[in-house]
Amino acid sequence: MSILHITLDEQASVDSNRFIQTFDSRSASCSSIEQSHEAQASQQPHSLIRNSTMSANQPGASDTRSTKPVSFVLYPVHDTQATARPCIVVLPGGGYHHLAEHEGAPIARWLNGLGIHAAVLHYHTQSDYTEQAESDVKETERNAVQAPTMETASDADSVSPTKTQAHLIESIEPNLLIEQVEAALQAVQQQRPEIGWKVLSDQIGLIGFSAGGHLAAMTATLGTIRPHLLMLAYPVITMSEPYTHQGSRQHLLGDSYRAEHICQYSPDCQVDERTPPTFIWSSADDASVPVQNSLSMASALTAAGIEHELHVFEQGRHGLGLAEGHPHCGAWTDLAASWLQRHGYVDETILAASASASASASASASASNKYTNAQVHIPAKSETLFPAIHIAGDSTAAIKGATEKPMSGWGEYLAGYMQPDIIIHNHAINGRSTRSFIAEGRLQYIADQLQAGDYLFIQFGHNDSKIEDPTRYADPEQDYPDFLQQYIDTARGKGAFPVLLTSVSRRLYLENGQLDPQALGAYPEAMRAVASKTGTPLVDLFQCSQQLYRELGEKESACLFMHLRAGAHPNYPDGISDNTHFSEQGAQRIARLAADAIRQHAQLQELAKLLLPERDPSTANSY
Repeated sequence: MSILHITLDEQASVDSNRFIQTFDSRSASCSSIEQSHEAQASQQPHSLIRNSTMSANQPGASDTRSTKPVSFVLYPVHDTQATARPCIVVLPGGGYHHLAEHEGAPIARWLNGLGIHAAVLHYHTQSDYTEQAESDVKETERNAVQAPTMETASDADSVSPTKTQAHLIESIEPNLLIEQVEAALQAVQQQRPEIGWKVLSDQIGLIGFSAGGHLAAMTATLGTIRPHLLMLAYPVITMSEPYTHQGSRQHLLGDSYRAEHICQYSPDCQVDERTPPTFIWSSADDASVPVQNSLSMASALTAAGIEHELHVFEQGRHGLGLAEGHPHCGAWTDLAASWLQRHGYVDETILAASASASASASASASASNKYTNAQVHIPAKSETLFPAIHIAGDSTAAIKGATEKPMSGWGEYLAGYMQPDIIIHNHAINGRSTRSFIAEGRLQYIADQLQAGDYLFIQFGHNDSKIEDPTRYADPEQDYPDFLQQYIDTARGKGAFPVLLTSVSRRLYLENGQLDPQALGAYPEAMRAVASKTGTPLVDLFQCSQQLYRELGEKESACLFMHLRAGAHPNYPDGISDNTHFSEQGAQRIARLAADAIRQHAQLQELAKLLLPERDPSTANSY
């Protein structure tokens, strides 16, 4: 069992405002900076007020858990007087799979700017449990080789590496996560004047993002040790269909949860009179965690008579963090600062200075754009220093509503590969072709929003082939190229950059077991010809997706598409077998293919600069 201790991290010599603290969630004792590791190891940890009470019927109930120490980083406010201040613990999101870095340190720095001490908690995620499972498997295999024994079938099952690994990877222990947060809430109360860390014990809050918001809300509603104030950013709240975030629920509860766990670990079902005042923000078009999560939490708070404030922005995307530069969601930090001031966490003079700085930055940005954009009409509400990406396409790229989930479009997940300041406007819509999209005025709608330097992604083909429907059919030899030319001309006429994307392939196999190279007929080749003729960059998603299906094989590639047995999901009570539309996993993989193709495309290197650094695909887009 690790003892709570504090050590300077690698950056401490140049950044005295950042310290790393590690502890066991069942311990709340602290050691001073000067203590040696040997002295720390000899101490006995104090027990938490709240001990683990996992029962056998709870998800993840087991004596086996990750042995990786829980840690958090302290961000004290620089203050020569070592004034006692409020403290807020930050819980990043990541779908309980990993921790999103942009929802950690940048949030702590923002809080510091408001005069609030901050601590970023690195709570356990699925990645920690997977690492532990792999370690356990290797250790078990070594022991089995070194000391083979005769055993019954039941004995063999009990020590099977495969079963040990499967159990640990299946789910996390929700109550242990709550205990980790409770331990952090206790630990931050220890005064450390030598680093300027003096905390007001009656002003300790929690802020959580996405799945971190779910953990924060669980602690605030289920915990024995609760925060005095709660802030939730685009939070996962419900574990119930159809509005739950599938990845978060899967990583937290696994597949073997009981019906009562759904309500037990849905904070909107657990709000009571002890739930602290709460600030919530989300966006109405969040394609990853539906806004109904925030609405449900606000409704529960209203019913319980708990003070709260809810902000729903018309446009945004999931995982924005501070949302700096976003024309809509960027306002959340000012709104939150005002709310914190009303609750006594922010001094009025600091709030005024922060508001003045924000206004000055906004005015400076407007001035810098005054002449750069002189030749293009830009609505004031859409002014931005960063280019936007507009997607024109069909259902394979479109945002799916809650009643369509888990069906997903790849355009929903592209934002996860872009820098946070990049805004993606996904105009793709189910069932449209190049012809019908124009006929319905959708291309003109995009044209009215396009600014110089923006990008227009153009992906059509699936519905252009529907010869039985004259409102959608576009002949691949004449009509289809002509319509594509209209999209290209519209973008260039606005000073924007068109990008052609061949349609993703259907999952169609021939009798010989090979993928059908004509799964979309002549349309991919027709688009390639238009790209060559017009000098327009081409991202060949058809070719990339076919290669992906080949690598996975016929059986494994099925998981990329909508294949559900009857009764498996309330949106599809009769089941579904669809080799055109993607599951969440499939949409994420296609979005990654698009990002990788952009990164490697010689004509799109300026766009590639807007991408986040390459990362492990298993961690992409998990919020």
